[in-house]
Amino acid sequence: MTTTKISALLLTFAVILSIVGLTYAHWSDTVQIEGTVKMAHIRVGIKSEKVLMSKDIQKYSTVTYTVSPDEHSMAIYSKNLKPCWYIWVGLVLQNQGTLPGKIKPPEYSFEDPDGFKDYFETTEYFYGPYPEETGFGTLEEWGKVKIGEQLLPDGTVTFTKPSTPVPFDIDPTEKAIMWIWIHCRADLPPSAMGKTVTMYITIVDDIAI
Repeated sequence: MTTTKISALLLTFAVILSIVGLTYAHWSDTVQIEGTVKMAHIRVGIKSEKVLMSKDIQKYSTVTYTVSPDEHSMAIYSKNLKPCWYIWVGLVLQNQGTLPGKIKPPEYSFEDPDGFKDYFETTEYFYGPYPEETGFGTLEEWGKVKIGEQLLPDGTVTFTKPSTPVPFDIDPTEKAIMWIWIHCRADLPPSAMGKTVTMYITIVDDIAI
C-alpha cells in the first residue's frame, strides 16, 4: 500500500472519529427529567343528603333521587304534583380540593317536557363552615331535623343559628350544610298529576380570593 493511500485512510478515520466525538458530546449534554405535576384545585362535593316530605304529601306524591358520581349534582324525580306541593332537601357539602373555595347558591335545571318547571319556587339556607371532624348528628341544623318543626311548609326555618350569607369561604376538608325548600305554586295545572318532573341541583363553587 502506498504512502498516499495510507495517509488518506488515516485522514478518513480521523474525520469519522471527530464526528462520532462531536455527536456523543452533543447528546451527553442532554438531560431527560420525568415527573408528575399536581395542580391545585377546588372541588366542593355532596357528602350526605336528605329529602324530607310531610305525611300529607306522601299520600299522593313519590320522590326519589340520585347523586352524580362526581358528587357535584343531585337529580330529584318527583311524581304526582299538586298545587302547594313541597319538599325539603338537605345537603352536607365538603371542599375536597387543595385550595380554599367559595360556596355560592346552587343552579337548577329541569327535564320537564310538559313545562311545569315554571311553577317551581326555591329558597336556600346555608350553615357553616364546620371542621371536618364535626359530628353532624348532634347539630341542631342537621341531626334530628323534622318537617313541621325546624323546616316549615311556608319555606321558613326555626333553627336558632342564623343562616350564613352567601357567598362564603370554605377551606380544604371543611364542610357546610345547605337546606333547600322546593315548592310548587298554587296555580300549578291539574295535569301535573300522573307526571314526573326531574329537577337537577348543581353545586356552584369558586376559588376564594
